[in-house]
Amino acid sequence: MTIKHRIIILAALALSSTGCMEEAREQERQRDERTGLPATPEPVLTSTVTTTKPDPVPVELPEPVVVGEDHDMPEPAAEPRVETIDGVTIQRLVTASEIDGREPVDPRAAFFPSDEKVYAFVEVSNESESAKRLLVHFIGPEGKVSGGVELEIPAGVPRWRTWAFTRHFDTPGPWQVEIRDDEGRVLGALPFEVEAER
Repeated sequence: MTIKHRIIILAALALSSTGCMEEAREQERQRDERTGLPATPEPVLTSTVTTTKPDPVPVELPEPVVVGEDHDMPEPAAEPRVETIDGVTIQRLVTASEIDGREPVDPRAAFFPSDEKVYAFVEVSNESESAKRLLVHFIGPEGKVSGGVELEIPAGVPRWRTWAFTRHFDTPGPWQVEIRDDEGRVLGALPFEVEAER
């Protein structure tokens, strides 16, 4: 017989004996009522096992993380410089490594060459009566240019979300996203950093 079977049998015996004890108590109570004897007091269950509270275990809390040059966490994305030209206004401009559900995921200002892409997410309004074309460039150290992505913004839209990306950002150093209209005027610019691999 295995230990498992023994445990099952012992549990069944314990349950059935509990039921028998309850039945015996009920019969004794009825007998006491018929004879007029005082009721038998309920047994008090006690334990011979001594219990002691364990000593509290000290918990070490982690040091607070300070974002900055000496830590691995990226700094929050920088504030963009934006303009309104011919009724077109950039409402939001952020860099991120991913877009999901037409929104940037984990906006940040620092990337590594091993990251797959750098996205420039743009939320723009166009109050003019004509569609507008915007050009997005990623400009790296020493004027290295990547991108040249065209974004079409329909006429008369109060909110239009779109984005461009580059895979060509392998040079460490300061970079910048620039958004220009089709006449070359800068509507928005946002710096970001490509850091050397560790």
